Amino acid sequence: MEGHIGKRKEGERLTIVKGKKAKAPSRERRLDRADWTELLLKQAISIANKVKADAILVNMETVADIAPFGKTVGREFKVIFVTKREVCLEKASGRRCETILLPDVHLTRDGYMKLGFLEGISKGLLSKGDVVVCVGGQPEKGYMDTIMILRVGDESEIVSFTEEFPFPPNIPHELFESLLALVMEMAHEGREGRPIGCTFVLGDHEKVLQYSRQLVFNPFKGHPEEALHLSKPEVRETLKEFSSIDGAFVIRDDGVVLAAGRYLNAAYHGEPMPQGLGARHASAAAITGVTNSVALVVSESSGRVTIFRGGRIITTIEKAAPHAPRSAAGS
Repeated sequence: MEGHIGKRKEGERLTIVKGKKAKAPSRERRLDRADWTELLLKQAISIANKVKADAILVNMETVADIAPFGKTVGREFKVIFVTKREVCLEKASGRRCETILLPDVHLTRDGYMKLGFLEGISKGLLSKGDVVVCVGGQPEKGYMDTIMILRVGDESEIVSFTEEFPFPPNIPHELFESLLALVMEMAHEGREGRPIGCTFVLGDHEKVLQYSRQLVFNPFKGHPEEALHLSKPEVRETLKEFSSIDGAFVIRDDGVVLAAGRYLNAAYHGEPMPQGLGARHASAAAITGVTNSVALVVSESSGRVTIFRGGRIITTIEKAAPHAPRSAAGS
């Protein structure tokens, strides 16, 4: 029987009972992935209005991502653009929105969202209890594919904290963001092609030094303080250079690097560390439990960045797998 049927035309099917050909039900053209971003942004605005959100957080990839927000006059929510691209930051400046520049590293979808949350909280743009509509994806792919509705402080998988503010109040947000960017770069790049593991403790330096001791000669001792600020490129390069030595870096709450190679003496009495986190992470949790500091730890085995405050994990940012170059359709 098959030999008598012949080749069927595209869009047709055979009705077995009557032996006749019938038109298959027509289907609308599937939306190209390049158009997903605009669709998601419009839906996010609609959702934000319906749930009375406090903010929309957008992982911005191109300047075109701003366009859907030009018609939201009188909105009740903040618009926060997070991006790795300076040109996007410049395009968004001067509009009724907030901007956050992310370090230029390759992360998971959740990783970009977590960085946006952390820096938004640090800058005072987001507060505990705020309802946020998040639009994101992996910018390297050229389109957004995710919408989430979150309440700040409730989502332990994104950023978890019990206090009103998860960072020491005397630490300027610019300093935290600068250190976070450096740590993310170190986790992403390693050192001379090799993965590194290290700990940074920021804030409450007198107590941190009291609860620690030098393992090696301190390379930052004896230099003028103005030459040791975290914002200086040569200091950031020096931190990367000494990242392979044992012990922690200690940074004052004004950004001056005080020490490297500090052994953290505080004992950890909290819950067991999650699988894959060892002594380095336990010591970081312990020091933040007895001091008013925040600790950032890079895992040598995975490149994961874990942030501690008050003896517990605030968030963990995973390093994404290497990615292929973006296709022409997504560029």
